[in-house]
Amino acid sequence: TTDKYGYFEVRNAQVLQNAATVTVNKAGYFKTVKTFIGAAGKSAFFRIKLLPKTNQGSFDAATGGTVTLTNGLSIVFPANAVKLAAGGTYTGQVSVAAQWLDPTAADINRTMPGDLRGIDSLGFMRVLTTYGMSATELTGAGGELLQIADGKKASITFPLPASISGSAPATIPLWHFNETIGLWVQEGAAVKTGSTYVGDVSHFSYWNCDIPNSTVPLT
Repeated sequence: TTDKYGYFEVRNAQVLQNAATVTVNKAGYFKTVKTFIGAAGKSAFFRIKLLPKTNQGSFDAATGGTVTLTNGLSIVFPANAVKLAAGGTYTGQVSVAAQWLDPTAADINRTMPGDLRGIDSLGFMRVLTTYGMSATELTGAGGELLQIADGKKASITFPLPASISGSAPATIPLWHFNETIGLWVQEGAAVKTGSTYVGDVSHFSYWNCDIPNSTVPLT
């Protein structure tokens, strides 16, 4: 429970040292997980800013469709590409809640999940340099959670801010956020197309366009 300013404190907790997590849920907002390195007898302080779970559009599962935000984030769904998250087929309207996380925003560390550490395709821990993230959730007509169907992929177009476009590589690894371990996990890649990155994904959570960097533990 927070005080009137939104502050809360947890004491004497047992956590996974290298990837301790705090998960926050609130109706109408995307769930977020903050990750930190725990140390016995020392406090960890951070701020959390939840993203509104805003419905950005809808489409029929049988025909597919495209949902585009005013900031340039776009998601293309092929036909028959949606299933029930709990398992089973789904037919009918699909509502898409989505947000773009601007990598140049002053509050990016508050709104993003994790702490910009990830596990690359070889299993090594990396520190990530982000070029943009997205949060997406699919729901059915009855509010049931949906996911991309097996064997199908959706295409995400991430806007690329002009201030970092010059340093953006032609191809960049894609990473999804794994809520269980509190870290980003490399999966696929996105290609620079004009002032955007475009990549295909096989499931939805948070997705991130990042350059991986070597890590050094410093105490």
